[in-house]
Amino acid sequence: MGMLAEVFPAGGAALPDQEAQRQANVTWLGEHLGHDFFAWVADLDGRPAASAGLMWFPHPTGPVNPNGLEAYILNVYTRPDARRMGLGRALMERLVAEARAAGAGRIWLRASKDGRSLYESMGFKPSNYLQLTLE
Repeated sequence: MGMLAEVFPAGGAALPDQEAQRQANVTWLGEHLGHDFFAWVADLDGRPAASAGLMWFPHPTGPVNPNGLEAYILNVYTRPDARRMGLGRALMERLVAEARAAGAGRIWLRASKDGRSLYESMGFKPSNYLQLTLE
């Protein structure tokens, strides 16, 4: 919820009712966690300080991705007071290692302006990804 509050601040795009959003996330996690979505958490002083998620997407095979397995990294977030300590990088390195070990041919993510430099330093490159948001 901290990540959503930062991505959708009160002055920008309105966040839906926070309790309804939290409950929707609890429901979604109950259906996906441990199946096609996995999450890692970094602790600092016994409290969660950073987190990151990985979703698996099977795609048809092709020349760029011969086995078709892709990994999508999402919800990378570090509490403001725990930033610049290497927690986000450590989580990202773990997710990349997990994807590599599983044989994924491609890892993709959407980057905030704050996270872009970390991802680029790890070798992530812009692509031709387009999006259509349906209302």
